[in-house]
Parts: sequence; C-alpha cells; structure tokens
Amino acid sequence: MRLLFSSAATTPVPVLIAGTAIIATRFLGVILLVATLGWRGTGSFIAESLQYWDSALIFIASILILLLEIVCGVAVCLRQNWARWSYLACQWVVSIYLLMASLDWLELDVDVFRIDGDTGAEILHSLLLQKIPDVVILGLLFFPWHRYFRSSK
Repeated sequence: MRLLFSSAATTPVPVLIAGTAIIATRFLGVILLVATLGWRGTGSFIAESLQYWDSALIFIASILILLLEIVCGVAVCLRQNWARWSYLACQWVVSIYLLMASLDWLELDVDVFRIDGDTGAEILHSLLLQKIPDVVILGLLFFPWHRYFRSSK
C-alpha cells in the first residue's frame, strides 16, 4: 500500500491532472447522458442499441472503451507508460469510427454514436470541437513529460 502512495506522490502535477481529467470527463459524460435522457430514455437507448447485432456490437465496444479509458486515467496517475499510449489509441479508434459512421463510409446501418451534419466539413468541425478536451489531456500526457514515463517501470 505504501508503494502505491509513494508512486503517486512522485507523479508530476500535470500528469495527475490529466489522469483525473480522463476519469472525471468520462464519469461526467455518463451522468450528463443519463440526466439528458432520463432513466426511461436511458433504458430505451440501451434496449434499442441491443436490438440488432451490429448496433449491439458497437454499444458493447463503446462500453469497453469507456472502461478502458477510466482504467487508463487511474494507471496514468500511477506512472504506467502503457496507459497514455492506450488512451491515445482509444482516441484514434473513437475519432476514426465517428468520422466513418457520420460520413456513411461504413456499410452498417447503425445510428448509434454518429455526429449530425449536412456536409463533411460540418461533421469534421463538430468532431474536432468534441475532441478538444481529449487533445488537451493528450498534450498534458505527452508533451513535456515524455522522459518521465520512459524512466518509470
């Protein structure tokens, strides 16, 4: 137990902020979704998402990515180098999926997790605006502290 606290105590403040921000934004996103939809709306969203195999697969994958991002937030605070790379990979996967699904480049007939927009430029602009917090977090994780993560085991 002492090792856990001593490891977190030597973690640079920007990295702790990034790890905390990952956890906080994911939990707040879920809370805001439930608050927006309400309990019945959330239940109906889940039921509709699990109706067909393709939407169920995407829904389950999104839950797994959400959980992985939360684990990455905790692991970053504990000086784990794999966590920041996993978080970066999650952001790439989510961004590519949202872009492909929103531009109708996928053959799937899934309306879950799409960005609304009339043109590709509007969709890309909206996606970039949604990803600003994640880019800031990645900047905190990668920019000046790259040597810090290489030295940790």
